[in-house]
Amino acid sequence: MPGTTVSHAPPQIPGFLISSYDAQPLKEVVATLLERDNLRFPGAQPVSFAREHMAELQRQEYFMCEKTDGLRCLLFLHWQDAGGPECEPVTFMIDRKNNYYNITPPFAIPHYMHLNEQGRFLFDTILDGELVHDHYPGEPAPRLNYYIFDTLAVGGQNVTSKTLDKRLGRLQEWVMKPYHEMLKKIPNIKPDDLKPFALKDKKTYPAYSLQEMFNNVLPTLKHGNDGLIFTCKSTRYEFGTDRHILKWKPPQENTIDFKLRLGDFPLIDPADGEEGLIPDYDAMPAPFQLLVLHNQNNYQPFATLSVTPSEWDKLKSLNQRLDGRIIECFRTPAGQWKYKSEGDGTPRWRDDKKDANHISTVNSVLESIENPVTELDLLENQENIKKADYGRKGKQYHPPQDGGERDAKKRKFSQAELNGGPH
Repeated sequence: MPGTTVSHAPPQIPGFLISSYDAQPLKEVVATLLERDNLRFPGAQPVSFAREHMAELQRQEYFMCEKTDGLRCLLFLHWQDAGGPECEPVTFMIDRKNNYYNITPPFAIPHYMHLNEQGRFLFDTILDGELVHDHYPGEPAPRLNYYIFDTLAVGGQNVTSKTLDKRLGRLQEWVMKPYHEMLKKIPNIKPDDLKPFALKDKKTYPAYSLQEMFNNVLPTLKHGNDGLIFTCKSTRYEFGTDRHILKWKPPQENTIDFKLRLGDFPLIDPADGEEGLIPDYDAMPAPFQLLVLHNQNNYQPFATLSVTPSEWDKLKSLNQRLDGRIIECFRTPAGQWKYKSEGDGTPRWRDDKKDANHISTVNSVLESIENPVTELDLLENQENIKKADYGRKGKQYHPPQDGGERDAKKRKFSQAELNGGPH
C-alpha cells in the first residue's frame, strides 16, 4: 500500500558535515575536475517515465537497473598534505544540497597503475551512487553499503563526456577491480569490517530484461526499491536534468516532494484572568499547505495535506520542526494528498533535499499518476525493445513462443484479487 512501506534508507551520512567555508575550496576542486563554470551540485537528475518513452527504449539502447530506495550522494576520493613528502587519502560525500561530509576512515583504493606500490592510492575520483542499508538473513543489524551506478571522474580524468558503457568500464577497471584486489589481501576480513561502508557496483541489465527484473531481481533485493532506472548507453553524463535517464515507478509509488506550511492554530481562552485569546498548539492547525517551487525561492500553494487526528498526534510526538520541511506525499484514488510513511508511521521527510519539487517536475509526476505506465505495459513492450536492440547489433531475433506476457498478466490479476477484484 502506498504510504506504508518500510524505509530502508540510512538515517544519515556516516561522517561529519564540513562548514561552508571549508567546503568552498573542495567545490572549486570538483568544478575544475569536471570542467564546470559553477559550483552547484553536479549530479544528474532523471525525468519521470511517460508513455512516449516506450518508443525511446526502442530508438536507442538503454541500460536498466533497479531504483534503490536510499540516499543518493556523490563519493569524492581526494588527497591532502600529510605534512611531509607524502600525501594521504581523504574521502568526502556530497549530498543533493551540495553539502560536503568528511568520511572516516578514508578509502585508500590502490591506484590502478600502481597496484603493488605502497602508498599509491586512487584520488581525484567522483562516483555517483546510493547509500543504503542492506538487510541480510540472520543478521540483527543492517549493513551500510554504497551502490555505484555512474562515474564522473577517475584518477583526475573527467569522463562525463564519455558514453555510459565507457564510464562503467572505467568504474570496473580503475575502481572496483583494485578495490576488490585490496580486500583479498586483508587476512580474515569480514563484511562488518568494511567501515564506514562497503563499495558495490550496481548491476545493470539490458532494457528488455524486464521479466527477469520483475520475477527474479526485485523480489530478492536486500534493500528497499521503488522502481526502475533506464539510462541511455550512448549519451554523456549531464549535469542537472538528463532527459536520457528515465525514472519509472509503479503507479502507487509516484510521489511528490512538497514544502509543508502549517496554517493557523485555533485560538482558545487560557482562563488566566488576562484578556485575549492564545493559539492552542495542541490542536490541529488549518490548513496543512503543500507548496511547490516555481522559480528560485518562489514557493506557491499547490494542494492541502490530509491529516487525521491520530496522524496529528504522531506529528506532535516527534517534537521536531514541521513547518518548512520537505515532505514526500502521494495522491490517493479519492484525490487526497497523504504523506508517505516510514515503518513507524512517521512522515518520509526529505531533509536530504534543499528544495521541494519544481512545478515542471510536479506536472510530470501528475501525468504519470493520471496516465500511468504499469508493469504490464512495460512487459507488453519487452519484445519490441529486444527486437529493436537485436536489429541495431545485427543479431537474429527469435520471438518467444508464449508471447512473453503470461507472468505479467498473472501478477496483474493476483494483485487485483488482493485489492478486492479487478477495476
